[in-house]
Amino acid sequence: MASKKKQKETKRTKHLLRQLARQLARQLARPTVATGIVALAFTLGLYGDTLNLPLFSDDLLQIPWLESISWRQLWTSPSPYGYYRPLWYSLWRVWAALLGGLHPPGLHALNLGAHFTAAWFTGLLAATWIRSHPREGTCLPAVVATALFAAFPFARQAVAWPGAVYNPLVSAMTAGALLAYDRGRRGGGTRWVILALLLALLAPLTYEAGLLLGALVALSEGIGQLTRRWTPRETAASGWWALAFAGLLPLALALWRQMRGAGITGFGLKPAELWRNTGYLIQGLTYPIAPLAQSLELNTEAEVGLWLVALPTLVCLAWLGLRRHRGGFALGVAWFALFALPPMVAMEADWFALAPRYLYMTATGMALVWATAVDGWSAWLRPTWRLLITSLLLIVLLFPAVAFVREGVRLYALAGESIWDAAAAARTGPRPLLLVNLPSRITPHARRYPLGFEGVTPLPQRVDARDLVYVHTGLHDAAEAAAFGIVTSDQTESYTYQLFGPEVGWQEMANAIRRSGAVYLARYEPARIHLLEAGGPSARPSGGPPIAHFGDQITLWEASVRCDDAGSVHLTTYWQVEEKIGTDASVFAHLLRPDGSVVTQADGYPLLQMMPFWLWEPGEMMRDVRHFDPTSTGSYTVRLGVWDLSTGEIWPARDLQDNDLVEDFVFLSLRCP
Repeated sequence: MASKKKQKETKRTKHLLRQLARQLARQLARPTVATGIVALAFTLGLYGDTLNLPLFSDDLLQIPWLESISWRQLWTSPSPYGYYRPLWYSLWRVWAALLGGLHPPGLHALNLGAHFTAAWFTGLLAATWIRSHPREGTCLPAVVATALFAAFPFARQAVAWPGAVYNPLVSAMTAGALLAYDRGRRGGGTRWVILALLLALLAPLTYEAGLLLGALVALSEGIGQLTRRWTPRETAASGWWALAFAGLLPLALALWRQMRGAGITGFGLKPAELWRNTGYLIQGLTYPIAPLAQSLELNTEAEVGLWLVALPTLVCLAWLGLRRHRGGFALGVAWFALFALPPMVAMEADWFALAPRYLYMTATGMALVWATAVDGWSAWLRPTWRLLITSLLLIVLLFPAVAFVREGVRLYALAGESIWDAAAAARTGPRPLLLVNLPSRITPHARRYPLGFEGVTPLPQRVDARDLVYVHTGLHDAAEAAAFGIVTSDQTESYTYQLFGPEVGWQEMANAIRRSGAVYLARYEPARIHLLEAGGPSARPSGGPPIAHFGDQITLWEASVRCDDAGSVHLTTYWQVEEKIGTDASVFAHLLRPDGSVVTQADGYPLLQMMPFWLWEPGEMMRDVRHFDPTSTGSYTVRLGVWDLSTGEIWPARDLQDNDLVEDFVFLSLRCP
């Protein structure tokens, strides 16, 4: 009896588990749930680690400006760049009030949330407009559209950089307005149409592209009627609503023209620039297949190669999309064309190439076009194989885009380390800082797409080092930047870089060092870009008499050496020039093993080659910091001296009692744990 009872309980448990599994499968198959999961997975998988990034680019100007103006000024004047986007800036202010300030993690989280919402709404829009056979459901095309949008490669600038949050915000508002309007038109009630109208009113106050939202809703009405999307009863009162949405465009445009400043865009482009802009847009539309033009190494110009791949792709997309989903395909084309028009006709091609974030607003249209085509193609497959084969196709199509996005996030992280280093130095060390050779632009050697800029520009020349430090620390006037290419010797195989700050020569660098409290130099390595402390102006140490005199012209007042947790050795010395140096004197510093053999060395002019002795004024004193490569555990000695680069002669060294030092060297001992 007990055995039979146990068997019944086991059967009952298995039956219950099967029911739960079926219920869970039904829930996961709902477009609302499936697209939300896919959007979240792609957003966090591709961009989750942007939460660790600092702030970049125009953030460094816009945050101080936003903190300095009143609410009235925010809504009655343009931004520092001449744009009128008060709703976006108001959102930032509210966000700052909730989180205690405009700090990097909070602002990056806002971008992730906006991108997730835009991707999710894109999937829901596909589920609404791409109607497969009733037995097939709408989940698969919705998931395809969500994935295509979330992995859109040219979105990485808009997602990784907080100052471009207006792109995902307005994209989400536009998709939300279309969803609300469609819900209202299909019997959901007037309140849904009013919600769509409200979003159409708010979008232009967030970003200029939002001016087109009302026009797109009106176009969707026309597409719906042409494709008989709605019943005659649902269509009866639609004309007035469509006119209301279409009428928003001239009203919003008039407000925008009244309030905006100069901006960076203008009309009157030449045909050559219009053609280049069209190429960038077509590359965005065909991004799943566009890398073929690069990988095939066609013996043509990049633009010609793109068109050779894009034209047959566009024909296939149209043929497949129009076979089963004319309404969804037409909406995708209308969305893409409408939001492609402003950057195509109003943006200089060179700027467009450097700012792929302007393609973001076209991404939902692209996703709808591809989703209709993929669904039309998958209709030929057996139902039992459809999900598997479509998933494999999607993986193949999205792999280059995913790699492109991850490479961009990696480049932002490279630059981000040096920015975090600057913020940490400002908090703890003497100020103002002199930040030398920070990365302005980083470009990978390898390309994935035929057109456009594939690197990142974390610090454009229009921003200032003072603002860079301020937005990360709250410290005013705490830094200055300089580009000193003379000391740039770092070369990497994976990327090239341009330097941030005004270009300076030897004398300008010496003057900048004298104005600073501490000097830091950016070092470029394959896996990181970081700041090294170089030293800075110093008062005479109070620890006692000098250690040594070199050639009666240079005095070494103090020297110390330490080994950090990573095994790197750091040497700090205090030098003073007694009289003007007329020769090319330099410092040598060797790290020696107990047997006297050289492990590594850190030779060169003081302050990491940036302050030669011949630039020093008589009586001037500097703190010089040198860094040796990491070494293993053990006891070591640092051998220190001065020599003449032109003759190779070592300068004679004397101690405080005027006795000659052994071999004219100063020796310092240390042990690395």
